[in-house]
Amino acid sequence: MAKRRKTVALLIETSNAYARGILEGIVEYQRTRDQWSVYLPELERGASPPDWLSDWKGDGVIARIETEAIAAAVSQLQVPTIDVSAARRVPNIPWVETDDVRVADLAFEHLRERGFRHFAFCGPRGFNWALWRGEQFERRCIDAGLDISVHWTEFRSQSQFAKSVSRKSPESPMDHWLDSLPKPVGLFCAFDIQAQIVLDHCRNLGIQVPEQIAVIGVDNDPIVCNLAHPSITSVIPDARGAGQRAAELLDAWMQRCPRRNTKGPPKSLPESILLKPLGIESRQSTDATAVSSPDIAAAVRFIRDHACDGIDVSHVLQHIPLSRRKLEYQFVEATGTTPHEMIARVRMERARRLLQETDLPLEEIANRCGFEHPEYMNVVFKRRYQITPGRFRKQQMT
Repeated sequence: MAKRRKTVALLIETSNAYARGILEGIVEYQRTRDQWSVYLPELERGASPPDWLSDWKGDGVIARIETEAIAAAVSQLQVPTIDVSAARRVPNIPWVETDDVRVADLAFEHLRERGFRHFAFCGPRGFNWALWRGEQFERRCIDAGLDISVHWTEFRSQSQFAKSVSRKSPESPMDHWLDSLPKPVGLFCAFDIQAQIVLDHCRNLGIQVPEQIAVIGVDNDPIVCNLAHPSITSVIPDARGAGQRAAELLDAWMQRCPRRNTKGPPKSLPESILLKPLGIESRQSTDATAVSSPDIAAAVRFIRDHACDGIDVSHVLQHIPLSRRKLEYQFVEATGTTPHEMIARVRMERARRLLQETDLPLEEIANRCGFEHPEYMNVVFKRRYQITPGRFRKQQMT
């Protein structure tokens, strides 16, 4: 007798890159099992529940529960449900989300190693993910003894937020804030569309990006980031990984519980899973060095140009008129990291790009990134991104 397929509703918008990444992860999980019949309504962020949901007789839900309306509709279903939103509007169900603290850490480290002493954060008010990113970014700046300015914007829906891209009023709070920032400054935007809006305001004000304000976003939306001028550097969340883990949890819950569930998830399921970001996609919006020391600026440029040539710190010293002790001290003082760590970061960023954009074998990628042995590259890559190079490439291909 054929086994009945489980019926699953995916209440996830398709209007932004992060949500689409979650859906791609769910698809990847489902492709290897082919056990579900899936309902996927067309939604934008903050949309009302679909009309059919109240009478739906399905087995499980994966949802971005970001509004009270969605929370109420999902709760009334009394079926296994996995939340893939940071809003946490339905307690006591498994929650899979990006590690927003680590997202902020990566953004801070990226800007700090470029020599910035002034920092800023901009994000939409009322969202946990933006709040957590902003709080951690501010915490890192304060702990490092660096100044930080924070600006919160209003956000109610994707379409409403997009309208602010075209606002050009010189009297807007955003304009006043950007104009008042000490320059040069490293600006972390809570997500890519916010970064796009900041670039638009900077262009209207005549503020040069990245020379006066270097801008980094989150989500690595290829359309938003590459259509912007200059193109936007962005933190890469593991959206696909979130989708895969959510699908795994839902599958496990549906296997253990009856169709109608009033007792909550099995104790064996984790309450929350936070996935670390995969890295940073460097683009033109942060292609600047705000280092005042000519020697350290030269060292940074040398590392960026030659890190994948197999260099180490001794090679940097051959081009900089400093002792190793002075180089190390001044380098950390200016960039917040050591020359050795910057070399490793540049290599890993290139390895990730080659894995993503080419079909070169791992041995060739290791060679192009300055590693003598692919095994060592594998160890370093997994330590930095919590995933093996082979697994990372497979995710990008699906």
